[in-house]
Amino acid sequence: MELHQLQYVVEVAKQKNFTRAADTVNVSQSTLSQQIAKLEDELGVKLFERNSRTVSLTQVGEEFINQAKILLGNLEQSKQIVQEYKGLLKGTLRIGAIASLGQIGFANLMTEFYRQYPGIKLEIVQAGTYELLDKLAAKTLEMAFVVMPGEDQYPDISFRHLLDDDYVLALPPSHRLAGKSTIDLAEIARENFVFHPATDRMFFLCLDACAKAGFKPNIVCESNHSPTCLSLISAGMGIGFFPVEKIENTKHDIAIVRIRQPLKKDIVLAVRKEGVLSPVAAKFHGFVQQWIDSLT
Repeated sequence: MELHQLQYVVEVAKQKNFTRAADTVNVSQSTLSQQIAKLEDELGVKLFERNSRTVSLTQVGEEFINQAKILLGNLEQSKQIVQEYKGLLKGTLRIGAIASLGQIGFANLMTEFYRQYPGIKLEIVQAGTYELLDKLAAKTLEMAFVVMPGEDQYPDISFRHLLDDDYVLALPPSHRLAGKSTIDLAEIARENFVFHPATDRMFFLCLDACAKAGFKPNIVCESNHSPTCLSLISAGMGIGFFPVEKIENTKHDIAIVRIRQPLKKDIVLAVRKEGVLSPVAAKFHGFVQQWIDSLT
């Protein structure tokens, strides 16, 4: 078993396509296919199901890929430690991020970090809070910007508070409440809602806010794509909860109304409790805290 074979199978699993994987690792498709076939022969199992259009992992392939990712991650961390001793900071930083981080200035944060450490390659995975925390627990991410989960949901992960993000209501422009500046949640008990998906922590926070106001929201649509949600709301499908920074400068034709009962998103930086951060991850962790301190 060779290191490059592990890199090849991980990339094919990621791309779900031999041609794209070969391009990414800079080898010919025939070389990549031969090396993976050689590895499968050595292991005595098939890692991939292949047909003319798609490539998918077998059950044993999924288990193998999980372990291969951990092994390659440990190797990357070892390389970073050596680079640190040599006075250089190089390597790959894999982080997760929820979609709405405007209050933090996420794009500016990442760009400034890269300017200070141009030897570091950044890999950013965008998903909902629960999916990112699962990836973090599986050691495929080094840290993640997420919404604080429920108490005791992830005992092996530590969370550092960064900022709070206030939520407001987005309404169709012709809505009966569109002219108000602030409303009570009880006033929208009979409305249709366009909601976050259940993979998003805010789904449950918004659901809980409605429950405290005495009603269960009638959710007619769920989507993790804010522009789609805002278009549906503008067209009159329903109303929805959004962070202020996400919609205050939107081009969609909507009305924005504040909520009398505070609804906030607690944005945190999540890292695993076990083990030691790689030199690159440790540098980024400290950089984030300095960045947040400069904002507050």
